[in-house]
Amino acid sequence: MTVLSDRTIDEYIDRGIIGVDPTPTNEQIQPASLDVRLGDELYDFETDDLVAADAFRLKPFQRYLGRTKEVISLPSDVAAQLAGRSTIGRMGVIVHKTAGWIDPSFHGSITLELMNMGDEPITLETDTRIAQLVFQYTDRPTTGYDGQYNGQVEPTPPKDL
Repeated sequence: MTVLSDRTIDEYIDRGIIGVDPTPTNEQIQPASLDVRLGDELYDFETDDLVAADAFRLKPFQRYLGRTKEVISLPSDVAAQLAGRSTIGRMGVIVHKTAGWIDPSFHGSITLELMNMGDEPITLETDTRIAQLVFQYTDRPTTGYDGQYNGQVEPTPPKDL
């Protein structure tokens, strides 16, 4: 597995090989990952509502779906892995339980599977750097992702299996 470095990530974004909209700040490009920010929409499983706000209060042990502010476009030979940032993890918040893989050719915002694992509510503001994407090459170009979540722009609840 070859993980893309900060210089390669920056170059690929500049050249449009990896699409990121809005364009990330220098602060978001880490030595081997790209920090992504919390978008302004959250799906609440308890109320079955999609809520738009500048901040979200996560109740303990409650499931939510968020989304990244960034819309990502991957080429057919680069995949990405979503991982939580250590600061967010130390607050007791997980950003994904199982769906951390982004296939080559995916385009859209990344759905975040958020859960507050602590005993007290936690408030997260939009634009908070909440997670990171680690990019890696495939051994050759793939046929590309053409699944049901391609093109999503808001937190997307589960679709039919």
